[in-house]
This record gives sequence, structure tokens and C-alpha cells, in this order.
Amino acid sequence: MSSFHLFCADCIGNEKNCLYPHAVEVVDDDSLASAVASDYVAVEYRGGYRSGERFVRTDCLALDCDNDHSEDPAAWVTPEIVMGLLPDVTAGFHFSRHHLLEKEGKSPRPRFHCFFLISEMTDAVAYAALKRRLNDLFPFFDRKALDAARFFFGTASPSVVFHAGTMTLNECLDCYYPEDPFSGMSDFLPVIPQGSRNDRMHLFAVRVLKRCGVTEEAKESFLRMAERCEPPLEAEELRTIWQSAVKFYRGTVAARPEYVAPGEYGKEPCAWENPIPFSRFGHVAFPADALPTDLAAYVRAVAESTQTPLDMAGTAVLSILSVCLQGKYRVQGKADWLEPLNTYALIIATPSERKSAVLSLMLRPINAYEAQYNQRNASLVESSRMWKRILEKRQKVLEDQIAKGKADEREMERIAAEIASFEELQPLQLYVDDVTTEKLVSVLSVNRGRAALISSEGGIFDTLAGIYTRNVNIDVMLKGYSGDPIRVDRIGRQSECVMNPALTVLLMAQPDVVSAVLGNRTFRGRGLTARFLYCLPASKVGSRRADSAPVPEEVASGYDRKILNLLEDEYEAVPRVILLSEEARDLLFAFSGELEPKLAGEYRDIADWAGKLVGNVMRLAALLCRAEVMLGHDFLEEEQTLVVDGRTMEGAIRLGRYFLGNALAAYDALPEKQMALSATRLLEMIREKKLTAFDRREAMRYCRFFKTVAEIQPVLDFMEDYGYICQQPVAFRPAGRPPLPKYTVNPKVLGGFGPAVPVLPGEGEDREAEGR
Repeated sequence: MSSFHLFCADCIGNEKNCLYPHAVEVVDDDSLASAVASDYVAVEYRGGYRSGERFVRTDCLALDCDNDHSEDPAAWVTPEIVMGLLPDVTAGFHFSRHHLLEKEGKSPRPRFHCFFLISEMTDAVAYAALKRRLNDLFPFFDRKALDAARFFFGTASPSVVFHAGTMTLNECLDCYYPEDPFSGMSDFLPVIPQGSRNDRMHLFAVRVLKRCGVTEEAKESFLRMAERCEPPLEAEELRTIWQSAVKFYRGTVAARPEYVAPGEYGKEPCAWENPIPFSRFGHVAFPADALPTDLAAYVRAVAESTQTPLDMAGTAVLSILSVCLQGKYRVQGKADWLEPLNTYALIIATPSERKSAVLSLMLRPINAYEAQYNQRNASLVESSRMWKRILEKRQKVLEDQIAKGKADEREMERIAAEIASFEELQPLQLYVDDVTTEKLVSVLSVNRGRAALISSEGGIFDTLAGIYTRNVNIDVMLKGYSGDPIRVDRIGRQSECVMNPALTVLLMAQPDVVSAVLGNRTFRGRGLTARFLYCLPASKVGSRRADSAPVPEEVASGYDRKILNLLEDEYEAVPRVILLSEEARDLLFAFSGELEPKLAGEYRDIADWAGKLVGNVMRLAALLCRAEVMLGHDFLEEEQTLVVDGRTMEGAIRLGRYFLGNALAAYDALPEKQMALSATRLLEMIREKKLTAFDRREAMRYCRFFKTVAEIQPVLDFMEDYGYICQQPVAFRPAGRPPLPKYTVNPKVLGGFGPAVPVLPGEGEDREAEGR
């Protein structure tokens, strides 16, 4: 924590120069003098070209001090005074070319450039805002040097001072100049970015309520913190966050016997009770035995070979069935209730969870079938293209002849009818990966209303959220699920109409991506998030074996045969209908009757999602029903009607309950899951060291996972809110360095309360009943 970087030019005193290609790591006086012997900047720019748009990264905040704030020499500052205001920060000072000289009519005075080590930043706007924040604290810094693309003149014989400290500027501001006295959790980024605004503001609200109670003082602090949100949250959303935090504070925090009210805080030590588990939802085991035997065997084999949770392959295989069968069948719940067989699924997993490996194995027969089909039909596809070109040429020739009065109009009508009825044969494309919404509509149109979006990433959500363009139409995702007609009529584009779309979606995304998706008001308000089946698998990172058994050949062959049989099932003009047996219908309606009252009760927060669960269960039942049989084998007559029996419906309902548990976890705890994981690591350290009390610096020294105060303080606050630790009362100091926060550990944590690692959504052991 004792070096930062400057970037130097090949010239000195040239204000027209924009190139700063040479990086210098500043570690002492000599390296600092070397860096400032030519013109320099404190930011790495793309290609070395200085421009706010080409900002790459920086670990140094550079400011200018000309002491122009006062004509009183007693008010002038020096590097020693700056270091007294920002103690322990790694910093450097370069006396400028006008140091102790007259400048712009002002008398000689100390003039120098300041460099402070900061946590690495990659955003030019945030960097400029951090400069402004420091200038607001200390107005003696030059306000003209606060932009993100500021350069500084070097000097031929530099005079410099380097100070190797123990803090970054961010940590120093945390200790001595907090933006909000009630925060204790600020990360000191100048803004709270989109994607983390809701959960950050909720955590802050709970924290300030705990310190101040439900008071105007607390609410004003909350609203001041909200000013840091970029873009700003709407007033109604802020009101909802505040009311939710007040409800949590009154119902959970203030209701705990050990809670000390704000007026009583500091008068007596904590009274300990059992800590609150970080999440009220544990892991739900994936019911692989609900799948047909050959599919269940392959799912288990893939999970073993890749050393991944069973959930990943299990959820993926349901999407594979949808790819094979969408547009071929529908399932009938009652006379006026039909559901298509396409599904949306979202697997949530952190990096290095081998998502791509699992997806590759599950898609293998799909990819092989597509490649072989296109190879067999390559000549027919090319012949179709040729005929289309020939017809278009005939049309053009005929148009010219008619215009000259040399052709019969009846011939024109014949050619027009031939072109209108001609259907160009396209290569088979069973799924797409990286695609825009406009292209997805085209794919559906070309493929007669059928398409699938399968990806090991969640990039489509960035597209839908308008990251790349403001004008994004998410209707294709909404209507592709329900089968409502899609009509696109835009200037400059050919009109497209898909009457009965069937879109299957399988995405694998990281938790922070899904958190942003679930927090997107447009996605949730229009029902996009309600259409997905959520899967939060238990991580196996740290316990995987390199010598795992590969997928047995006979198991892989059985899976391949099954998928091939489903793919070769013919499309008809009207999808065939799968019926429910009386037993299956009774089971489905009983499940619906059980679920419905809870939509206004315990599932009220996810009523939009749970309201679609019965329809999804019916889709899953039909997929399992068709996957149980082989056309040409045990299901001899293609015209015979498929019927979902009671056993298959029971399996589909078990799958529905699995996805219900995962949805509850995703909607309830996903935004704070990373916080809980970090808290778990701190708990492990506390137990390992058998700490009964500690301060923040000790926690950082023992748990080096946390690099800055800005990283660890929110986790400490989180653990305190849940009852694992308690901050010791601190006497107010009107001046001087504030003391470090000190914490007492709940004895029940050391005494074996609960599991060694708190159970989180997606954590825990699979308890699947094998061989059922």
C-alpha cells in the first residue's frame, strides 16, 4: 500500500501535447522525481492519448495547490499541513515550476502538486467526483484542476517529497471525514451505480434506523445518501425502500430482545440471543428422479464428470426438451386452457462454476443433429436460394417488359403468385446465443415461429436494459413465452409478423447480473422476471475432484437417442395436444388450490412469479410425458394422443416446488448473497482465532480477503444487524482522530450456534433420494 502510478510524456512544458505513454511506479523520492521530470498525468488513457473518453484506470488522485485561496501567509498550506489533515495516506508532492515565485500577479508562495494513493478506479466521472469531494473538504486545492483529464507540467530539476503511508485516501476519508455520520458503510465511491442502488439503500436505511430509530433525522440521512444514486431513484421507489426498511427494523431488529434502543445505546452491554441466519431459505435439492430414467442418468453423469451441482444439468435438460418439442405440442389443462411447451430458465452461478462445460455436454446432441441436418440438406438449401434469385430476375425482366407494353399482365400475375407462394428453404438453426431483440424476431420469423436463446452468459439482459441503445423492445421476450402474435412495422425495415411464436430461453448468469435484473422495475413491472424458472445451485468450488468419472458411453448414447427421437418428431400445421389424465388433473388443481391463497400471504412478494407456476408445472408435465416415450418404439402410433398420468404430474409438481424454493431465495436474498458470503468468511476467521472481541484493523489483518475499509465496514454492519457481533459504545470526541470501531463477538457464535457456515440460498448439501 505504498506505491501509485504516474504516466509521462516525452516532452516538458508543452501544453499542446496529448501523449503520455510511459508508466512509472512511484515508490520513493527518486521514482517520483523521475516521473515528474517531464509533463505527466495520473491516469492511464487508452493508447496513451489524454482524453476523458479514453480513461482506462488510475490508482492516484492528483490535485494542484497554488495557495490562491488566501493572501494571508498564515493561511497558506504546505505538504506537511496536507499530511496532517490526511494522516497515514501514501502520498507524493511535486513543487511546481512557479513554487515561491510570482504568478499571474500574485505574490510568491508555496505551489505544489499533490498525489494520493486511492483504490483503483476505472470511471472518469467517478474519478472527477472524488476530486470534487476532496476539494469541498479542503478548498485550498485548485478548482480548475478537478477534471479527469488534467495534465501537469514537469520540471527539469524536480523537488519532490514522497510519503509511504499505510492507508489509501479512501480509507482515510472513511476514518476521518465520513460523508454521513450514520453510515459506517460508505464505500466512498462518489455515486451508487445502477444495479446496486436498491440493496445499498436498503442496507443503509436499516443501519441508520438501528442507530437513530424511526425519526426525521434518520429519514433525512437516508435521503441525503439517496442523492448519491446515479441515475437517481424515483421518489416512489425511495418511499418503498424506506417503508420496507422500517418494516424490517420494527419486525426483526427492534423486536430482538438484545436490541438496544437509540436512547439507551451505550448505557449497558449487549444481551445476546441466537443470531439471525443470513437467509431464511436453505438449498432445495433438485429432484432428478422426476426425470425419465435415461435423462436422469445423463444428468447425474454430467454432474459427476464436471464436478458441478446436479441442479445445473437438471435445469438445462428441461430447456433442451423445450427446444426439441416447442411448436410440436401443446398441453390442455381444461377445455379453454392450453399451454405451449416452451420454457424460460435462468441458472445463477458465480464465475469458475463450469457453466460452459455443463452447457456444452447438454447441447451436444442438439449441435450434432443441426450440423448433420444442414450437411444432408446443403444442396436443397442452395437450390432453393437459386430458385428465389431466378424468380426475382424473371420478375424484374417482366416488370421492364410490361412497362414497355411488350408483355401480358396475366404473366405478371402468374409470376407474382409464384413468388408469393415460394418458401425459401433455410438452414436449420435450433438456437442462437449472442443476439439482439430485432434479430431474434427475424430468427422466429424465418424458423416459422420457433427459436431458442441459449447462453452461458446473461448478456441479453444488458441488451434488454438498453445498455447499448435506448430503444429496446422487450415484447419479443414477453410474447415469445406466451405465444401472442408479434408484429414489427418500422421505417427502413421489412415488416415481420410471427403469429404463434414459441421461444425457449436458457441463460446462465452471475449473481450480480441477476440481482440487477430482479431490481429492474421495467423487467418486473412487465412480467419478464416472472417468466423464468430460477436455479441457484450449491457451489462445489473447493471440493471438486480432478479424477472424477467421465460420462459412461452407454449413458451418453441413451441421452443422444432420446434427444434425436424428440428432434425427429414432426411439426404439423397445428400443434398436437397432450391431455391430462383425471388423476393428473386432480393433482394439478390441488397444487393450484394450495398455491393460490399464498399469493396474498407468504408468497405475496413474488406473486407475479408464483402466479405463473401452475402453468409452468403443466408445461413441465407435458415435456416429461413426451420424453417418457420413443416414437416408433413404445409409442407406436404417431396419431395416438399423449396423456399425462398421475406419476408424471407428481414429478412435475416436485420440480415446481424446487423452482418455487429457488425463486423465493432469488427474490429474497440474492442481492445480499455476496454480503452474506463475505460475512461467512469473517465468521470463519473469528471462530478460527477464537476472538471474543476485535477492532476493524485486527479484522482486516486476520482476514486479508478485505483490502480496504470500504470493503469490510459494510460486512461488519451486516453481521451486527444479524446479531453475530455488537459494536462497543464509543465516547464522542469533539476533535482529534476518531477511535477505530471495536466489536464484541456473540458468545453463541463461538459456542457452536448453528452451522459452521451459515446456510445461504444455493448452499448446502444435495439430499436427493437416489434410485427412487
